Amino acid sequence: TRVSRRASFVVVLFSNIMSPVPPEQDITTNYDAVQRTDNTSKGEALLKNEKAVQIDGFVYDASSLATIHPGGELFVKAFAGRNATEAFLSYHRREFPHDRYSKYLLSGADSKAERSKDPESDKDFLELCRLVEQVLPRSKSFAPFHYYLKVFALLALSIGLETYIHTTASYKWYLTGLQGFLFALIGLNIQHDANHGAISRYSIVNRILGLSQNWIGGSAVDWIHQHVVQHHVNPNHTHRDPDIVGNPLLRLNPLASLEKHHLLQHIYMFILLALFGFTYILDSFLHNLKGFHFVKMSSLLTGNRLFEEATIVLFFLRWIALPLFQQPSLVTLLNIAPLFMVGGYYLSFFFVISHNFEGVALFGPAQQPVTAGGLKYDSFLHKQVVTASNVGGSWLCFLNGGLNYQIEHHLFPRIQHSHYPTIAPVVREFCLSKGIPYVHFPTVLDNVASTIRHLQQLGSTQFPAGYQAH
Repeated sequence: TRVSRRASFVVVLFSNIMSPVPPEQDITTNYDAVQRTDNTSKGEALLKNEKAVQIDGFVYDASSLATIHPGGELFVKAFAGRNATEAFLSYHRREFPHDRYSKYLLSGADSKAERSKDPESDKDFLELCRLVEQVLPRSKSFAPFHYYLKVFALLALSIGLETYIHTTASYKWYLTGLQGFLFALIGLNIQHDANHGAISRYSIVNRILGLSQNWIGGSAVDWIHQHVVQHHVNPNHTHRDPDIVGNPLLRLNPLASLEKHHLLQHIYMFILLALFGFTYILDSFLHNLKGFHFVKMSSLLTGNRLFEEATIVLFFLRWIALPLFQQPSLVTLLNIAPLFMVGGYYLSFFFVISHNFEGVALFGPAQQPVTAGGLKYDSFLHKQVVTASNVGGSWLCFLNGGLNYQIEHHLFPRIQHSHYPTIAPVVREFCLSKGIPYVHFPTVLDNVASTIRHLQQLGSTQFPAGYQAH
């Protein structure tokens, strides 16, 4: 039909505008060494055994380790074939007890691997962990009771509104826009904590609430692969962080080709964000279908991907097929568009400003550890703090699921967001005592102004102020 042909054209157009550069294509000639099509990136050695996982200098059977992992199987499976040293460090806030789990090592020579970093480089982070433990004991770092009231309220409002819209065929732009905002709040407040394993000590609770990502149109598995496995371990790394790949219109990576139209990207980026919601859902489906998002997904996740695809199909049935079945017209599609625009904009906006601000660190491929701010680059503490920023305070934390405390979140992803205002002063004081820049913007407008200046630099010069080519 004419409506379906127009809808297909719109989806393809938005996908071409907002999707990252395809993995098979290098962003620029400076990217020649990036072999993303075979699951590697420059400076990162992956394991020959795709069903193993490395922690420090030891290699474990990922399937076996997953069965006894207190945070659930999904996390260990997602890291299969990769080095999970820093992931374990940040989630458990201690060194890995190799003696206790020696029976899960691979046999013979396969059980050993070259360390990816100097173990001394994370002593400062472990010291910070001990200080945080004094104000927030590990046993109390999960969600408090009042958080579950927020979860119930958000889910009840969202499901109730969706039920009303569908049963009355009230496809009005202001209702779908409100629904998009509720979806964004679910993404920020529920799925994000859940898929980091931060809500409860019981993995089943996190897994169930983590499926809220699928309910709002995304994929929990794809999100964990992109966000936990890649972005959190390598924030703002030019070759390893999919969040700064950008696209032909947005230059977020200093190694991307600098074009004339990038001079205006600090203006039109805030318009393009409105298109993010349209492509994110389609991309989530394609990533699961191909088993590829910037790099290949773990082979141990193959069995999970079919379910993820089914939930995305269900979302399209709920928000494209059902509305068009009840009211088959282009007007219906236009009235549904705010669902994607509002939800996608609100989600992407706060992620963009937290890692893109004036002077933010952008790291090139490190061949050797280098010194920056008194610490080696391979210091987990240093690279997490200098690539993120905070904004606002406890009220914005309540509304946005703690994503305004991006520094604390990146350092302690398994601490539930309600506790970020408590630990932030400890983290700030410690970082400043170590000479590590700690950026906190008083207001969102201050943060946006800094993001604009950063985008101006990326749009007018090859390398912005914070780029560190190692």
